[in-house]
Amino acid sequence: MANLPLANIFNRKTRTTVGILAVALGVALVLVLVGLAHGSLDETADRIKNVGADIIFQAPGSSPFLAINSGVVDVRLGARLLDVPGVAAAAPVLTGRLTSLKGKQKLVMIFGVDEMTYNQVGNGIEIVEGRGLEEPADLIVDTVLAAADGIKVGDVLPIMNRDFTVVGICKAGAGVRIFMGITDMQTATAQPGKASLFFLKVGDDSTVAEAAAALEARFEGYQITALEGFSEAMKENALGLTEFISALSLFAAVISYLVILLAMYTTIIERTREIGILKALGASKMFIIRLVMVESFLICVMGVVAGFVISVLGRSAILTFFPTLTVDLIPRWFMMSAILGISGGLLGALYPAYRAAKLDPVEALNFE
Repeated sequence: MANLPLANIFNRKTRTTVGILAVALGVALVLVLVGLAHGSLDETADRIKNVGADIIFQAPGSSPFLAINSGVVDVRLGARLLDVPGVAAAAPVLTGRLTSLKGKQKLVMIFGVDEMTYNQVGNGIEIVEGRGLEEPADLIVDTVLAAADGIKVGDVLPIMNRDFTVVGICKAGAGVRIFMGITDMQTATAQPGKASLFFLKVGDDSTVAEAAAALEARFEGYQITALEGFSEAMKENALGLTEFISALSLFAAVISYLVILLAMYTTIIERTREIGILKALGASKMFIIRLVMVESFLICVMGVVAGFVISVLGRSAILTFFPTLTVDLIPRWFMMSAILGISGGLLGALYPAYRAAKLDPVEALNFE
C-alpha cells in the first residue's frame, strides 16, 4: 500500500502530465517575470553606476527612473556645482527615449552629452570602433544594441524626426545604449540650454558623503543621489513592483490550487470502488487522506522541478530573441515559487481527500 500514490501517478499518465504542467507553468511564470522585472532594474542601475561618477544631481521631485524623468535644470548650473566643496567635475546630461528603432518596437534610452565633460566624471564613452561625438547629428551606439539590430558605423538612423549618422560603437555596460551630443538632444526635444541631470565626480580630498551634504546645503530641495545607492533608490521608487509580484505569486498559487483540485476530485470519482475496497479491508480515514495528499505532493514536486527547467529554458530563449533584455533568476525566488506551487497544490487536494475519507464502504462498492 505504501507504493499506491506512485502507482496511481504512473497509472493515469495524461492526468498526471496535465497536473505537472499546470504547476510548472505557475512556477515558471513567477520565476521568469519576477526575474525580468528585477533583472531590468538591476541592469539599468548597474549601467548607470558603471558610468563611474559618484553622484547624480537632479531637479526637485525627479525620479531615479531616468527614462521617464521629466525634470530639467539649466546647463549653466554646472558652474555653480563646481564651486561646491568636494565637487571636482560636473557633466550635464539630457535624457531621451525611443519607442522604435529600425522599424522594431522597443524602449531605448538616449543620453545627450557633452563628451568632454562626460569623460571627466567617470569612465567615459569607451569607443571600440569608429570615433566619438565630433559633429552635429553624430550618434554612438553600444555593442549590445549594434549586435541586436545589425547597426554598423556609417549607418543613418532616423531619430526624433532627424537623420543621425552612427559614427562609433562603444563598449556596453556603462550609461545607456545610445549617445548623441547634448545640443542635438536639446534641439530634438525643444529644450535649449537644459539638462535632465548632472553626473558629478568627487575630488580626492573629499568623500561622497561630504560632497553630498555640501550639495544638499547649497541646493535645497534638489535630488542628490550617491551612485552607490542608485539600485536601491530605483527599487524603492518602482511603483507597483511589489504589488505586481504579489499578484503574480497569488496567480501561480491559484493555478496550482484549481488544477490539483480538479485533478484529485476527478480521481476520487474514478476510484470510488477502489477506495471502498481499501476501507473494507480496514483502511482508516487518515490513511485515505494521506494517500490522496501524498499523490498530490508528488505531482506538485514534479511540477516544481519541471517549472525550474522551463524557467531556465525560457530565460535562454528570451536572451536569444531579445538580447537587450535581462532576466535574473533569483535564487530565493526558486524557493518561493516552489513553496507557492506545492502549497497551492496541497490546498487543492484537501477537499478531494476529505471527500474520499468520508465515503461509505458499502455505497462505494456499489458505485458504477
